[in-house]
Amino acid sequence: MSAISLQGVSKRFGETEVLHGIDLEIPAGEVVCVIGPSGSGKSTLLRCIAFLEEPTAGLISVYGEPLGFAPGPDGTRQRLPRARIHAVRSHVGMVFQQFNLWPHMTALGNVSEALKTVRRLPAKEAAARAMAQLDKVGLAHHAEHYPSQLSGGQQQRPAAAPGRTAGGVPQAAPSSPRSVPRHISRPRRRHVALRRASDGPHNS
Repeated sequence: MSAISLQGVSKRFGETEVLHGIDLEIPAGEVVCVIGPSGSGKSTLLRCIAFLEEPTAGLISVYGEPLGFAPGPDGTRQRLPRARIHAVRSHVGMVFQQFNLWPHMTALGNVSEALKTVRRLPAKEAAARAMAQLDKVGLAHHAEHYPSQLSGGQQQRPAAAPGRTAGGVPQAAPSSPRSVPRHISRPRRRHVALRRASDGPHNS
């Protein structure tokens, strides 16, 4: 079973089709790097996988569970109940390209907040798991520092850590490879190339 499966995923913004019929299977434990020029839909694809954007067409599943939509009895795509969408989304972590750290929270608070809010973990357990992840990315000694007290490189680490605290579930990483801390181990990787619709036919 694939960790993430995309079948015919398309996304339109008005008259502009950013994603067109994307088919992708990602086995568990595999790192997939999405590459392509600016405007080719890399971030939109990641946001669809995290269901921060709703695909215009197609289906997405996470470990076999449909995310957002599923085929109906008549073969058309039907939206799933909100509770079911939230349940599947809770297993997907996303690292934002601009870090998006809460300025009023420490590094530890930024990492533990998702565990408390999404996973409903007790504050003590969330803090312990968050500290363990900060230690893995080399920032445990700055756990009580606020984003304004961290360098740009240091801010990358608590931004990446929330996805890692989810316990081995799929993660949507930032589109800039420089935003991935070197401290994080990288399993076998695969590259997926995207192109702008205006670039014409392309074979890779």
